[in-house]
Amino acid sequence: AYLAVEDTQKLIDVASPEWRCIIALARFAGLRCPSEVLLLRWSDIDFNAGRMTVTSPKTEHLPGKEYRVVPIFARLRPYLEEAFSLAQEGAEYVISGKMADRCRIIAQGSPRSWGDVNLRTQMNRLTRRAGLTSWPRMFNTLRASASTDIQKEFGETAESHWVGHSPAIARRHYSRVPDVLFQAAASTPKSDANSDVHA
Repeated sequence: AYLAVEDTQKLIDVASPEWRCIIALARFAGLRCPSEVLLLRWSDIDFNAGRMTVTSPKTEHLPGKEYRVVPIFARLRPYLEEAFSLAQEGAEYVISGKMADRCRIIAQGSPRSWGDVNLRTQMNRLTRRAGLTSWPRMFNTLRASASTDIQKEFGETAESHWVGHSPAIARRHYSRVPDVLFQAAASTPKSDANSDVHA
């Protein structure tokens, strides 16, 4: 599935500040959720440089893949800034509070690590509240949609570095064709509109 920016905005509009930031990190920066989203610390965020350092439990066993540096994308920045303005003094994590703390404890104590952390239930509620139809593998869809947009705008190399996988993995698992491209391809180019199609 591909979740358009407009539909993402519908989700964000019905979400709490905490969930606005979760959705934005997954959809606009392609962070893995819950692991990378819930491990992001304020010490990882450099607003002035427009960058953040993302710790990646999934790839930390690979040399040089323990973390990656990702832009604070323009669409993401307002939600990070909102979270920062609402954060309690001394807060360590970008996503804090009882729910996030409980998730981190579960992941730390579980043999399946982040596999036992459930954010899907609340995401389903938000999806219904936004008037959207739920889709399979919700957070993977957010990440794949971000991957698609980043690749289109900044190219395959940047997408691979920023989203944190190889170009081959991106092509196999993350690249999507948004509906807007189908619509663009099916539209008659203005220069051809008056031409004789039977010529």
